Amino acid sequence: MNTLRKRAASISCLILLSLNFIFITGFTAAFLGVDSSRRFTYYGVVPSRLWRYELVDQFDINSGLKLAYDPNILWLLAIASWNDQTDVKVYNITAGELISHTILNSMEKHYVLLRNGTIFKVESDNPVHVLLLNYQSIPLGNETSVPVPNTFYPATDGAYIGKEFVLLSSSDLQRRFVIFALEKSNVKITDEMGVTVKSLSLEPNSFERVLLQPWRIYKIESTGYVMVQSGDPGGRGSYHYSFAIPSVQGGFVGTDFYTVAATTINEVEDYGFRVSAIKAADFKVYDLATKQIIFEARVGDEDSVRFKVKAEGVKVESNAPISLAFIHDGYFFRTSQWPDFGNWGYGAGVIFIGVKPNEYMPIYLPINSTCEAYIFAGGSARVEVDDTAMIADADKPVLITQPGMHKIKSDSNIIIQVIHWPKIPENQGLEYPGTVVPCIETVDITHQVSLTPLTETFPITNIIIIGAVVAVSVATAYMAYIRRRKRSYLYK
Repeated sequence: MNTLRKRAASISCLILLSLNFIFITGFTAAFLGVDSSRRFTYYGVVPSRLWRYELVDQFDINSGLKLAYDPNILWLLAIASWNDQTDVKVYNITAGELISHTILNSMEKHYVLLRNGTIFKVESDNPVHVLLLNYQSIPLGNETSVPVPNTFYPATDGAYIGKEFVLLSSSDLQRRFVIFALEKSNVKITDEMGVTVKSLSLEPNSFERVLLQPWRIYKIESTGYVMVQSGDPGGRGSYHYSFAIPSVQGGFVGTDFYTVAATTINEVEDYGFRVSAIKAADFKVYDLATKQIIFEARVGDEDSVRFKVKAEGVKVESNAPISLAFIHDGYFFRTSQWPDFGNWGYGAGVIFIGVKPNEYMPIYLPINSTCEAYIFAGGSARVEVDDTAMIADADKPVLITQPGMHKIKSDSNIIIQVIHWPKIPENQGLEYPGTVVPCIETVDITHQVSLTPLTETFPITNIIIIGAVVAVSVATAYMAYIRRRKRSYLYK
């Protein structure tokens, strides 16, 4: 009996000690701000120069420059959740303070206004969708025209190809969103109320534009792998804002890329798609509508090639890893005439690029622009920039400002935010509609996709020529047959 009592007392002591340990550990973790659960981190910078100078007379290159609008001091951070009870915190790293804290349920949104020049961090315990937009107030929800981001959208697992996407739509009432099918896909789009707004059936290597209402959260579900993009490069007579294009292989380095393009181009303005490479590569550009090769070239070691093509959507294929972006180099004055809004052009960019661990990333910073490239890391990361090693710590980004080609490598996931605006005039600022802010922790997520080869269809001109030849041959043979019939009749 005494033995049983002693054992019971020993067990009770062990339980009490365990409870004390759990309590003390939990209290210490709470006091120190330690969270053992996984965190999802989104870093970014609000550009500091939120204005634009343009010509007084758009038809006179010597007319002088004026401010196009009063300088802005605010941009909008828009956050959407697809999980219940998602804890979201927004920090101003510049000031070292927590500026917003909220709990979001499924398909809920949250808005925060940030001053120009702010370096910020969004931290959550579940993945969220984060937009950085050129918008100066908290949305009312009834707006019909808001900035359309030039960007691609990560799926719910963080990869840029996927079968499920949840996004907050920033758009006008035009079909600004594009879905690319990498595989045969049945796609369903539902809104935040659970209503199905669109159903699509897409063949591999095809795409379709869709209309999504502004300030609504949408879920895009697909039976096959797809990519989602909004915005476009712009045709003649429009601004050409820069954006980066993720690869099918994951991240922003790979051999296969899909993107919208434009059916009209300005041959002389300082913009175009740009292929960059660490090692030399041969690449081809396909028009997704005709399946024709419309451009092909070779890019050299640690070099880049710019090209312009006329198409609604294109695929770029390479025989070696490359990166692809649409870049306006920044030269302010055009040499072409109306209808391109006079003799000036405007190029700017706010671009996010993810770099996977131990992957060399070729990045081109526009030559005729003032550039700021911020390298963000989720923790202490060893980063090599042009073979020079440096340390990027959490909340302490590394800054690069030298235009031109760079190669970047890290021992862990990093995010690079590129901001650029024209050098001329000296006091020029930046205008850009907005972009998605990616999550550092999901940069290295990839998927295996079996792509359908893009085989060239027979050119329509060749079909016409062959048809004409066949027709002539048939006619000639028929005339010969008639002549033979006549001869045989005469000799009977």
